[in-house]
Amino acid sequence: MNNLDKYLEDNDSKNNLEELDINFKPEIISFQSVNYPPLLKIIKKPPEKLYALGNINLLDKPSVAIVGTRKPSRDGISAATEVAKIYGKQGLSIVSGLASGVDSIAMESALDVNTPVIGVLPSSLDNIVPKRNQPLAEKILKNNGLLITEYPESIKVQKYHFINRNRIICGISMLTVVVETAVKGGTMHTVNFAKEQRRPILVVDLPNEGNQKLINENSPVMRMI
Repeated sequence: MNNLDKYLEDNDSKNNLEELDINFKPEIISFQSVNYPPLLKIIKKPPEKLYALGNINLLDKPSVAIVGTRKPSRDGISAATEVAKIYGKQGLSIVSGLASGVDSIAMESALDVNTPVIGVLPSSLDNIVPKRNQPLAEKILKNNGLLITEYPESIKVQKYHFINRNRIICGISMLTVVVETAVKGGTMHTVNFAKEQRRPILVVDLPNEGNQKLINENSPVMRMI
């Protein structure tokens, strides 16, 4: 069993929306809706619908995606924290995938400076993945944030959902910041989608192989002081 299979197995049972300590109701945003994210409309194969919970006004505001490994180093943790604060203080929303590691760290850091957060799920809204981040999902919603997905309720999570989710993360964002990544994996899927979408990419200057590969390919570099 590989890591993703284990991840899916651990998160197979659903968390009902009623279990979330919130007062929001899900909304369906069609491609034709005025609330559909303008940047997402112009990507290759945009979702026909989005299922949203929270402040949908964020979809029309400038945002930055922050992505990276589920197992960041100490420097990666520090970078994710600082990058979220830097862009949050500039008035930009922070977008990420609600995964463990860099995603969660960046989201928590953004919330600490009262920055709205958009969490893009690989699952339906009635099944927060991973389960351990249900409290983070609640915190996002209680702080004027938003959860979105392209999957309706009761859909079982599949491996390809995680890859599909990544095209939305960069698809709704004006910039994607890569904090820390291996040469292969989910973060690199996001990078490839961002390149396909012709969206800017910024790579934190960390020594791990994935970051250095992107830097050597002439991706713009962000150096942490």
